[in-house]
Amino acid sequence: MTSRSLLEHRQDVVARLNTLTPLDLPLADAIGGVLARDAIAPRDVPAVAIAQWDGYAVRAQDTAHANSQAVTLPVSHDVAPGAAPTRLAPGAAARVARGSAVPLGADAVVARPTDAATAVVLDAEVPPGQGIDPAGSYAHAGEIIVAAGTRLTPGHVSAMLACSVGAALVTPAPRVVIVTVGSELVQRATTSHPSLTPDQPVPDASGALLAALVTGVGGRVVRVVAVPDEAGALRQAVDDAALQADLVVTVGGTSDDWRDVVMPVLTGACGAVRYQVRLSPGDMHAIGQVGDRDGRPVVLLAIPGHPVDVAAAFAGYVRDAILTLRGADTARESVPAATGWHTPYGYAHVVPVVRSAHAGHVSVEPVVTGREVTLRDLARADGLAVVDESVTQVTAGDQVDVVWWS
Repeated sequence: MTSRSLLEHRQDVVARLNTLTPLDLPLADAIGGVLARDAIAPRDVPAVAIAQWDGYAVRAQDTAHANSQAVTLPVSHDVAPGAAPTRLAPGAAARVARGSAVPLGADAVVARPTDAATAVVLDAEVPPGQGIDPAGSYAHAGEIIVAAGTRLTPGHVSAMLACSVGAALVTPAPRVVIVTVGSELVQRATTSHPSLTPDQPVPDASGALLAALVTGVGGRVVRVVAVPDEAGALRQAVDDAALQADLVVTVGGTSDDWRDVVMPVLTGACGAVRYQVRLSPGDMHAIGQVGDRDGRPVVLLAIPGHPVDVAAAFAGYVRDAILTLRGADTARESVPAATGWHTPYGYAHVVPVVRSAHAGHVSVEPVVTGREVTLRDLARADGLAVVDESVTQVTAGDQVDVVWWS
C-alpha cells in the first residue's frame, strides 16, 4: 500500500475533477449555484425617480417658511406603482404609494398616512431629495449586479430580478451520493443474509454528518444510503449512485478488517486504489471511478467510517472536491491560534477548534488536547483546524488553516 501526504492525496483528488458545465437556469433554480458570468443590468434601475415611502410628493420650494407657519397644499391627484410619471403643478401635492414614479416637477416625498384627505398640512420645510430614490440609484445600465464566481443567495436573486435579469448562467451545485457501509447501521438497505442482522443497531451518524458538511459548502446531497457488509448490496448501491451523482463517497470499510467488503468491491468495480494518507485521525482512503460504461465517469472517494474520521477527511480534501466541481475557491481561512498544542509527528492533524474573539480579532483554540477526539468534542467545535504534517507543535499566535462549520 502506498503512503502519501494529505497534500498529495488532495492534489490527486482535485486533478481528477473538472468544474461542472454551466447551465442557463431560471433564477428560482439557480439559487446555490455559482454564477459563471457577470449578471449585468440591462437598464437603469429604477428607470425613473420613485418614492421611498407612502406619502405626498411636493415641490420643496412650496414648503419654504413652513417651520414658522404651516403650509397647506391641495392634493391634485394620486399616483400608484407602475403608473407612468405624471406632472405636479406648483403649489400642489400628489398622493403617492411607495415605489411609485415621482411626478415631474416634484423633488421630495413627505411621509404621511395616505388617507382620503383633499389637502396636506406641512409644519416643517422639506429638503429637496427627501424620500426619493433617483433614477439609476439601484443600478445603472451596464453595471455588474452580481459578479461571476458568486454563490447565489436569495438576496442575489432578488436584486437580479429587480433589474429585469430573469435567468443566470451558473455552475450547478454538485450532486453527491453518500454510501455508508456497515451491517450494524440502522438505516441500511435490506440484506438477504439474516446473519448480518445486527444485535445492537447503530444510527448512521457518519452519513448524516457528511451530508450536512457537503451541503454547507454548496453540494447537493441526492441521497444517503446505508448498505450492509455485503458485496452485492454495495456494488448495486455504487452503480446506482453513478447514475445520479457528480461525486460518490463511500463511508467505512477502508481498513484490512476481514469483514470489510469495501476495498475488494471498489477495487474490482471501480479500479479503486487505497492509500495510507498521512492524516490523523483516519489514514485509510481510496480513489476510484464508477459509471464509465455510459461515457460519464464519476469520481468515487472512499473514506473511513468513524464520524471523527469523516470530519477529518472532509476538512482534508472532500471539501476541496466539492468546491472544485463548483468552480469555487478552495483556500482555507488562516486564523491565529489562541493557545498551543502538540500534533502527531509526520501526520497532517485535523483538530476540532472553538472560535474566540478579543478586541475584534478572531483566534482559535482546540476543543481537546491529550486524548482522542469524541463526538461530543465535534459538537462543541466551531470548525476544524488542519495542521500540516511538518508541524509538531502549534504555538500561540501561529497561523492555522481552519474550515468552519458555517
